[in-house]
Amino acid sequence: MSNSDITLKDLADLATPMAVRVAVTLRIAHRIAAGRRLIKELADDVDAKADLLERVLLHLVSVGLFHRDDLGAFSLTPLGEQMLVESGPGATPPWLDLGSALGRAEMSFTRLLETVMTGEVAYTAQYGRTFWEDLDGNPSWSAQFDAALARGMERRAREVAQAYDWAALGEVVDIGGGDGTLLVALLRAHPALRGTVVDRSPEPAKRTLQEAGLSERANVVAGSFFEPLPRGAGGYVLSRIQSNWSDADLRTILSRCAEASGAGGKVIVIDELVADVAVATESDLRMLVYFGGRERTAAHVRDVAADVGLSLESLLVVGDWTILELES
Repeated sequence: MSNSDITLKDLADLATPMAVRVAVTLRIAHRIAAGRRLIKELADDVDAKADLLERVLLHLVSVGLFHRDDLGAFSLTPLGEQMLVESGPGATPPWLDLGSALGRAEMSFTRLLETVMTGEVAYTAQYGRTFWEDLDGNPSWSAQFDAALARGMERRAREVAQAYDWAALGEVVDIGGGDGTLLVALLRAHPALRGTVVDRSPEPAKRTLQEAGLSERANVVAGSFFEPLPRGAGGYVLSRIQSNWSDADLRTILSRCAEASGAGGKVIVIDELVADVAVATESDLRMLVYFGGRERTAAHVRDVAADVGLSLESLLVVGDWTILELES
């Protein structure tokens, strides 16, 4: 469909996106593929009201996701088969599942007007707590979010480990390091390097480092990058974090890193920075709605860092990731 074919209704419609989300959340495509094709079978399978579920599925027939034959049996169209894809480039986006952490966050888009008018983060307005507070209170959502971040991380972490002279730092602190995948790659690539993961949930990183046989060269600390950080390491790493926070919060995070690193210390930002925010508007709005954050260019991160006394020493592009080396 070209831009000239798109109507305002196409852009603003909520019925179809919500019907798709219901089908994804209930895994209707998977159930059809497994042979449960009649509405009673499907409704019984998901404990839904058959007549109401049927109305949702008939709408999805009308938009080309499903087909229903003369006997009332549903089947998948080529478009509907995309709902079966769970990994890789064509995977169903995790925010389509209303039972997931990101699917729940997506519903806060209904508060976008409030955010634009008041500056309050839409997610917080919707649920009364921040996204991070909800993760802390729900281990299942936290695990889902960590898994979404981890997709493709191992390969990229190996690339990052080879692209920069990490060994020269002696010791690194990976702040908000999640399950420790990045630190494992750094330690494997540089046998003399030591490291620490600081994260709100330390157990996943402990397991990862132990399974990798690297526990003797690594430490895991429960903590936040808004609080004082372990001091004295050669480098403080912020990987895939900066877009999740406002400029004010990012200044605080960077200032904590600078405070811990001391004079001449390194703060290293690793992220999928954009060349121009205008090419990442959808992601930028998600960062705004979920977290009050934003997509940033390298120049934007550099300018925020300068506000807390950190200067840009080097910039490396590794695939679609950028490594910014900042120094206090």
